[in-house]
Amino acid sequence: MKRIVFAVALVLLLSMSLVQAQDYAGVDPSDQTIVYWHQYSEDSSQGDTIAALIEEFNSTNEFGITVEAIHQGSYGPIEDLMNTAILSGELPNLVAGYANAVAGWANEGVVVDVDNLLNSAEWGIEDQDALNFSLLDVNKLDFAPFDGMRVAWANQNSVNVFYSNLDIIEALGFERRAPETLAEFEEIACAAGASEDYEGYPLDIGTSHFESFVAAHGGAIFDAEAGEYVFESDAVVATLETFTRMLENGCAYLYAERFQNTGDFSRGITPFAAGSSAGIPFIVSDAETAEMTDEWVVTGFPGGEGVGPTIQLFVPSQAILTASPEAELATWLFVRYLAGAEQQLAWTGATGYFSIRNDVEITEADFTEPRLPFARFEEVQALVQNDMIGIYASPGLPSYTAMRGVIPETISVVVNGDADVAEALADLNEEAAELREELD
Repeated sequence: MKRIVFAVALVLLLSMSLVQAQDYAGVDPSDQTIVYWHQYSEDSSQGDTIAALIEEFNSTNEFGITVEAIHQGSYGPIEDLMNTAILSGELPNLVAGYANAVAGWANEGVVVDVDNLLNSAEWGIEDQDALNFSLLDVNKLDFAPFDGMRVAWANQNSVNVFYSNLDIIEALGFERRAPETLAEFEEIACAAGASEDYEGYPLDIGTSHFESFVAAHGGAIFDAEAGEYVFESDAVVATLETFTRMLENGCAYLYAERFQNTGDFSRGITPFAAGSSAGIPFIVSDAETAEMTDEWVVTGFPGGEGVGPTIQLFVPSQAILTASPEAELATWLFVRYLAGAEQQLAWTGATGYFSIRNDVEITEADFTEPRLPFARFEEVQALVQNDMIGIYASPGLPSYTAMRGVIPETISVVVNGDADVAEALADLNEEAAELREELD
């Protein structure tokens, strides 16, 4: 009975820690040292740019705050380090992570609700109309147990986009434009697969690619209002049926090597591919190496019946972790500095990632990322800023990390003919519900 009472008390305490607001009025952040774990390697434009911004902040902020930045590798190693830090209690102040990872840390009671700082009368951001909340709100979790908590703050954004080779499309006898519907896409891919000169669509069985097609069918894998995964929805079923049908009919093919889909596209082997906009420099470079001079365009994913084009947001972010009020505030002041128009201009111009602000106008003179043609940056930025294009984001749930390992297994057994679509999705939905109960 004592153990039960203790467990209930612990759950109540955890729930309170997720929603308790800190009043930062009158807090003095002077002379704080902030430890920042990030993912930007030193030999990259991101690493060089963040180092320059940190140096500027350290030398100019009026409070004498010092940011100590530590490159901790990619997101996987950072998650491992955070799990250890939570157990030891020796946390950094600011750490990189996607919403699903940060949500897990929030469940442990070590994440600050950024809205308490963002909306502070004394320390908040006044010109919030200039911020792009369609990007920032990926980290605002409007379902239990978070109930509107903004678990992190975005600093960079990329999108999952759709690539079309117009020369190949025209050579196959179709109008010289990217497909506007999934039906058009499939018809062209089938024609490519049946031709002697080209291959069909390189089918990616990864979770992000799958979700982009679910969004293109007008759905999502998680219903935030109901608070549950929905792998038996019409959009999910239609996506798996599309994948299976295209493979059976020779309209698509599976590939083994990482990034082979965009690699094949770069060599003019296939009319279509999909991938992160962060991969465009590699497509450009591979196309030059292969001497592929075809005209290709970047668009949103073509939509299903009654659905317009869609893109999927990838929003790497920064979580402010619990510490003294003085340290939390000092960490926010650094985050707020990075969100400034001048800093966002420097960041976007040097890295090619998209700004969290609507008032940052990047000109070709501002754009110094050498691997990405400015015209391609403008092409994708126009998609991000187009109100007519639907925006999808993966669920910010701790269980989503585990689901990313499970979903490809389901796709694989279905498209290879080893399982019925309905049965496989029913099993996936059951497993998702169990993981949500266990991890969320």
